[in-house]
Amino acid sequence: MLFRSWLTFTAVIFVVQVILGLLAVLQHDAIYSELLRQRIAVIAQTIVASYKPIADLGLPVSMIRNGDAVVSRAKEMDAEISAAHTLNPSGIIVHSTLDPRPQKVPDEVLTAMQLAETETWGTETESDVISGHNIERADGDTVAAVAVSYPKDRLSQASAAIFRNMAVAGILIWVTVSAIAYLVLRLLLAGPRRAIDRLKTLQDADPRKTGPPAVSYEGDNKDVEEGVFEAEVSRLKHNLSEASRQYQSALRFLTEDAKAEEEDAHDAADQGAAQDRQVHSPKRTGSLAGVLALRIAPAAGIAIVFSAIVLGLLVLRDVNRSIEPELAARANLVGVVVSENVRRAVDAGAPLGNLVGAENYFGDMLTRLPEVAYVAVATGRIVLEAGQRIDPYLAPPRQRKDVRSHPILHQGEEIAYVVIDIDPAFIAKRFRDVFLDMSVVALVTALIAFEIMVLLTSRSLTAPLDRLQRLAAMQAAGDFSRTAKPTASGVIAGLSRQLSERAHTVHASVENALANAGSVFKGMPAQSVRARFGFDHFPPAPLRISYFNDIRLALFLFATADELPLAFLPLYTRASENLWPWLNQSVLLSLPLAGYLLAIIVASPFARGLGQRFGLRTLFLAAGVPMIGAHLGLYFAQTAQEIIFWRSVTGVGYALITLACQDYVIDTATRETRDRLLGTFTLVLFGGVLAGVSLGGVLADRLGQQNVFLLSAVLIGVSAVLSFWLIAPGAGSNAGSEDRFSLRAIFAPLRNRRFLAVLMGVAVPMGVIMQAFVSYLVALTLDSLGASTADIGRALTLYFIGVIAAGPLGGSLAQTGLPVRYLAVLAALMAGLALALFAFRPDVTVLVIALAVSGLGFGLARGAQVSLVMAEAETGLKDVGIVAVLGSLRTLERVGSVVGLVVMAGIAGAFGYTAAIGAIAAWVLAGTVLAAIVFLREDPEKTRD
Repeated sequence: MLFRSWLTFTAVIFVVQVILGLLAVLQHDAIYSELLRQRIAVIAQTIVASYKPIADLGLPVSMIRNGDAVVSRAKEMDAEISAAHTLNPSGIIVHSTLDPRPQKVPDEVLTAMQLAETETWGTETESDVISGHNIERADGDTVAAVAVSYPKDRLSQASAAIFRNMAVAGILIWVTVSAIAYLVLRLLLAGPRRAIDRLKTLQDADPRKTGPPAVSYEGDNKDVEEGVFEAEVSRLKHNLSEASRQYQSALRFLTEDAKAEEEDAHDAADQGAAQDRQVHSPKRTGSLAGVLALRIAPAAGIAIVFSAIVLGLLVLRDVNRSIEPELAARANLVGVVVSENVRRAVDAGAPLGNLVGAENYFGDMLTRLPEVAYVAVATGRIVLEAGQRIDPYLAPPRQRKDVRSHPILHQGEEIAYVVIDIDPAFIAKRFRDVFLDMSVVALVTALIAFEIMVLLTSRSLTAPLDRLQRLAAMQAAGDFSRTAKPTASGVIAGLSRQLSERAHTVHASVENALANAGSVFKGMPAQSVRARFGFDHFPPAPLRISYFNDIRLALFLFATADELPLAFLPLYTRASENLWPWLNQSVLLSLPLAGYLLAIIVASPFARGLGQRFGLRTLFLAAGVPMIGAHLGLYFAQTAQEIIFWRSVTGVGYALITLACQDYVIDTATRETRDRLLGTFTLVLFGGVLAGVSLGGVLADRLGQQNVFLLSAVLIGVSAVLSFWLIAPGAGSNAGSEDRFSLRAIFAPLRNRRFLAVLMGVAVPMGVIMQAFVSYLVALTLDSLGASTADIGRALTLYFIGVIAAGPLGGSLAQTGLPVRYLAVLAALMAGLALALFAFRPDVTVLVIALAVSGLGFGLARGAQVSLVMAEAETGLKDVGIVAVLGSLRTLERVGSVVGLVVMAGIAGAFGYTAAIGAIAAWVLAGTVLAAIVFLREDPEKTRD
């Protein structure tokens, strides 16, 4: 257990370090390349200024006789430049720094120039970074361009150096954290390991000399988690001891040793065995995996965050060192360009203090070179300036590390100097998105790590312990009809093997005794003798038990894969070709989601029947294959109509798999654990949604939206393989009576006024928030405000964090005595007001706050509405039944969500996104008023809160 937990721990940390290191290297290369292109673009723009008068006169640039000398200024500004060319719109070079002069620029350079939407453009080849600036006439027509090439060697060397630094740093951090993790895990798992080790005393004990242990079954008031585990082991020790006595008693009975039976009964009476032999029925220990994982999870979270912070600090240090020479070169270029231009103006007779337009010129320079915080011309006092001053002191400028100065000479004398301040936080600002992406990766990794830890703990410890517990309890009650197949070594496997051998021994003894005695043994018919030990015409069979832990990792990965496109799906649809030009674009963008929801509605009634007929494992695989194909179809989709179709297909798979998993939990859980496991099921499902939404935005921003669908297909394939590997064959099949789809059952609860109030006042409005606002309008609104897909994903993450956090918050509010009906109204009210606030003040910050608050409201309302409906199903709708009432709520809520989604899309198309969000707020608030009126009029005594 310790080694597997540590191995998982170290593997998770390793993955985190690799992902974060790669993100850092990619961002470093992107920043370095951008800085390099911007610098040589300034050189190109400076050269263009020499051609501008000729172009404005309508003359071709080839008429400049000293053109080669003009472009050679690029070499004067930066000696490392490999080449500078002046080219006409067809790509023919007319002036160049190379000798002999090339005839034409490469095709990729010409393509970049022709496709450029602005005057400045750039591209990269295998050997060079190229920036260009178009030469335009006064009427805006492009007549030529200047292209400056810079060798890629510096970029390649810097990238290789930063990669080596990140690799070394990542390995050192990983080794250090792994070593600390081993010590921490050894400490955290010490209690469970000691409890398991104490079972070794029973493995080879003589059952005739083993008395019932004096134990406390409530954990002796120890730490809660350790107490649960200790109580389970203590219960197991008692049942093992009783099972040993039953085994010896069975052998004595079957060997017809009457004297031994008499002595055994006499000894048992003397020891008070009538009380001590009470069998302690096992509780389901599937939760023990969660208990142990929760003990490990904080350590895992701290390790992930700590390693990410340390790596982030090292990234900033190394990237600053790597990019510092480029920043110095850029500052030097600014100084050269500014001092040269000011010198020319002064030489032409313009007074230094009366240069017109200098501030605008400096401002343009600051825009093109964002790391330059401040630039000024000074003579001991500021003459011209632009930007925000970093250092308030002027002199002596050449001694300040954050300042670059260049003298301005006139007739051989220094008349002024250029002051340049570099923003010391420039790299940190440029890495802001990377650090936010790192936080998303850390969050998703922590969620996945927890699920993996639960699975490994369950498979290696708690599930074998549960099977042993059940087998021991059965034998303690005299039932030897089951065996356990241990899959590993250790004390639990040894005890399971021992009990299984005893079952086979008792079965062989029964058959041998019946063979010798004939059809009657000790006055009992053969069938009664077999039934006494649990045998019914068959030898001992393996004990099969299903656990929710067997499906939770597959369910988590499936939910993650399904929600990866949520942050950008409307944007992806908008960028595709539309075959229906007659349809409003806003409505068109809502159709993939509407088709997805309608597919869920259509497929949901068949999920339980298919699961019962074929089993969960088969259904998971059967639904997973078309879902993989659908995500591949989304990857290759060219039109909006293809996206609508394939997204609808994924809705069918989502309905079948998630509802079959939910039914699996309901059918395999005991009555005592059903509510807890259904709550865990919801947390796992929304945890996967949270991981998918946050990670999908980051990946779309880094890899492109289209490539995210490939990852979705891979994750669904992994989840299907896990389901095949972890879920027992036939699990979930024939678990109960198959439910039949009935329209009458769906509409029957609508006659109840309180059900109708919950549906129309809470469930449908909150569903419209989820589908129309979160899944549709947020992406489009943030995109219109200039946000990236990564920003959209991070914003949506806050919503689902609120949904998850609402679970324990709702429980706490219920414990304070707040009635559930008031909690539902309060949740809907806070969500509606949050959206209304954005409608009155459309701002990014307000939208993010609205997401967080509405997520919290959705989570509170979701639990409250189910509680209210179930209470009504047990009273006013008792004749309809709980299953039918809940099914009606789920189906009608989704129908209302689809209608609301399309209506809000139409409003967005006609009046804008802000108006649509305001309409949703009005809908929610109107529903809240309706629900409040009905709840206030009802008799509280007739409603079970």
